[in-house]
Amino acid sequence: MISIKGAVCLTFVALFIDGFVPAFGIDWPAGYVVHEESESPDRQYGIIVPAAESDTGDNYLANLKTNQLLGKIEGADYFEHQNHRSLNVEWSTDPKWCVATYWDRYGFGSILILEPKDAKLTQTEIGDRVQKSLNDAMKKQSRDKEMAGDAGPYFRLGPGRKLRVRAISQNNPKQFDNVKTYYALFQGTFDLDAKKWTVTDARSIMSGQSDSLQMAYSDLDRDLEHVTYSTEQDKAESLDQKMNAVYQAAQFILPSTRFAAVKKEQVEWLKKRNAVPSLEEKCKMIVARIKALQDLVW
Repeated sequence: MISIKGAVCLTFVALFIDGFVPAFGIDWPAGYVVHEESESPDRQYGIIVPAAESDTGDNYLANLKTNQLLGKIEGADYFEHQNHRSLNVEWSTDPKWCVATYWDRYGFGSILILEPKDAKLTQTEIGDRVQKSLNDAMKKQSRDKEMAGDAGPYFRLGPGRKLRVRAISQNNPKQFDNVKTYYALFQGTFDLDAKKWTVTDARSIMSGQSDSLQMAYSDLDRDLEHVTYSTEQDKAESLDQKMNAVYQAAQFILPSTRFAAVKKEQVEWLKKRNAVPSLEEKCKMIVARIKALQDLVW
C-alpha cells in the first residue's frame, strides 16, 4: 500500500517528467502548473496556470525558487493547453520584466508587461492601445465604423527598458471569398519607466505588404528550427524568398532616401553572394543579410 506521503511524491515525479513544475507550497493554489516556456532565463520567475479548466482560471506570476505568488495577472483566465487559445511569454535578458501575450483563436486578446520586484508584481496592459489603433486605421480605410480586426503582435525587448511593438491586423482571418479584407500595421515604442508610449503609428496596408512585414518581424532563428530541407539548393532558394520579402518590407517602411542607400547596398551584396561557389556559404550569407534587413525594418 502506498502512503499519502508516497502518493504525493509520485504525483510530483509524474508532473515533473511531463515537463511541468508542480505548484506546491503554502501560497500556491492546488492544481496549478508552470506554463510551458514561461520561465525567466534564470528560472527565477514563471507564470502558473490551472492544469485543466477550472472555475476561476486565474493566472499568477510566481517566484519559482521560493514558491511565492507575486500577484494575479489581471484579466487572464487561461488554462494549460486550452483549445484555440495560447500564452506566449518573452523575457528581458536581465531578467526583470517580460511581455505576456494571451492569444484568442485568430489574434491576441491582451498584452501585458509584467515586472516582478520586491516580492510583488507590477503589470501594465498595452494591448488595448494597440488594438484600438489598428481598428481605427481599418475603420478609416473601410469607412465602416464597426470594422475591427484580429492582430498578431511582434516584440523586441531593448535596453533602457524600452519595448518595441509591431502588430499586423486583418478582418478576414478565414479568408472568405465574399468578405473584403482590410489590413493595418501598428508600430510603437513603450517606455516602461515612464509607463507610456513614446512612439505610435498605425496605418492601413495592403495584402502583399502584410505578408512581407510578417516575414520581416518574425524570429528567423526560431523559424528555421522548425524547417528541414531536402537539399542545400532548396534551402538557398527558400532563404532567397524570405530575403526578398524582407527587402520589400524595408522598401515599404523606410523613407525613400534611406531605402535608396539600402538598394545600392543590396546590389553590391548580391554580387558578393553570387561569387561564392559553396551553397552552404551562400546560405550563411543570406541568413546574415535577412537579419540585417530585419534590423532596418524594426
